[in-house]
Amino acid sequence: MRRFTFFAIAVLLVSACGQRYPDHSVIVNSEDALVQTVAGTVCGYIEDGIYTFKGIDYAKAKRFEAPEDPDPWEGVQTALYYGNQCHQAPRLTWQDDCEAFLYQWDDGVQSDDCLNLNVWTKGINDGGKRPVMVWLHGGGYAMGASSELPFYDGTNLAKKDVVLVSINHRLNFLGYLDLSDFGEKYKYSGVAGVMDMVKALEWVHKNIAAFGGDPDNVTIFGQSGGGGKVNILLGAPSAKGLFHRGIIESGSMTSLMNQETARAMGRAVVAKLGLDEKTIDRIQTIPYSELLAAATEAVVEQNPRNTFYRLYGAGMWCSPVLDGEVIPYPLNDERVAEISAGLPTIIGCNFSENGMLRSVYNNAEMRRKLDGTSYLYVFAKPSPHMDGTFHTNHCTEMPFVFNNIWLGRFMVGCDKSAYKLADFMSDVWVSFAKDGVPDVKGFKWEAYDPDTKPMVVFNDKTTTVHEGDAFFEDMASYKAETWVYRRR
Repeated sequence: MRRFTFFAIAVLLVSACGQRYPDHSVIVNSEDALVQTVAGTVCGYIEDGIYTFKGIDYAKAKRFEAPEDPDPWEGVQTALYYGNQCHQAPRLTWQDDCEAFLYQWDDGVQSDDCLNLNVWTKGINDGGKRPVMVWLHGGGYAMGASSELPFYDGTNLAKKDVVLVSINHRLNFLGYLDLSDFGEKYKYSGVAGVMDMVKALEWVHKNIAAFGGDPDNVTIFGQSGGGGKVNILLGAPSAKGLFHRGIIESGSMTSLMNQETARAMGRAVVAKLGLDEKTIDRIQTIPYSELLAAATEAVVEQNPRNTFYRLYGAGMWCSPVLDGEVIPYPLNDERVAEISAGLPTIIGCNFSENGMLRSVYNNAEMRRKLDGTSYLYVFAKPSPHMDGTFHTNHCTEMPFVFNNIWLGRFMVGCDKSAYKLADFMSDVWVSFAKDGVPDVKGFKWEAYDPDTKPMVVFNDKTTTVHEGDAFFEDMASYKAETWVYRRR
């Protein structure tokens, strides 16, 4: 826990960076960015008129156990920098010079103590009732963090009068290794990461009004694995009423781990660690590196021909477990309508991800059968980098959604057309967060219809296409090129 030790210090930093940022300012003091949460007072900072709070603890948890409310504190706790990320396997893609350039990852500090969140808002303690957008990062269910990519910064969305929240939670084997065969305390180990996300949404419900947000108007949105997390929460009874719409970007995953398979892997990992029912509690304190090595050995041993696990880490095997309680039904089960009927969604993918298009339609059809309206899209503005070979690869829509072209310039470029599309696309996302209707500036988005299958195509000229349009032939025939790169 970080304590505020400089009550008497007030620092005002004002910088005039040439003609480009004549009014840029950062205010860090003991008075201007104080918010009282249920657990205690936090102090953030103000940058260009946006109040920013980072690394706030929303819960605590022992390894493999269910999360609990954070310990309360007296005095003031600083919230000035991102909190710890969940332990995860080393990022092998750092070895690819091109990917390192494009993504500019920040791997932060990794720890079991990682249940924290960040908030960006225009106003605090003002009864603002702004729409709230909660970001769920990607990385499958195995890796990533709320601060992993530079364009996750919420400043520019907050300037559009929403409250932006991003969260860290447990991942990979720490979030989804099912040890329920080893006693009651590990009953929820296969869904711990899901319970963390629900706990973060509970924190939002209890505290976000003090940050100028409306707890009764919350949108969850995520990309890749984050999109899968949106689908998971749409089927989680404990999340019912804590959010009111969802956005699924390049992540229409709806499959779950069955509990029999999950428990078998749990037993295999425990055996690799040399533990049993009598010594199982040691698993809560052994170094993560030992846990990862044992789990990797167990996964690869059971999947000897799967090179994906060897390349991206065996944690990619992990996913939330259909445990019958936290996740009671398969996500396409008609009973899910009891949990999330009527909640609208935006669902889409990128042009280069042509293999995902079918899953986008399947996801929309699933939501329709569960009494939910969906709006479908394809992001089609190619990156100019790597001789155009990166095109509209995984993640390229995110700098546009967050209106963060400058922070995503190494991935998507930064010409005027990029800024223009980012301003428009983020307006659409914010409009949806405000009232569930993504219509702005004369643009009207047709809801999903199984007969015509309308699809918005975001590009320099945003259009709507329907089933049978030549656009889909072009998308289906697209083949990614490989840019010549060097290994580190």
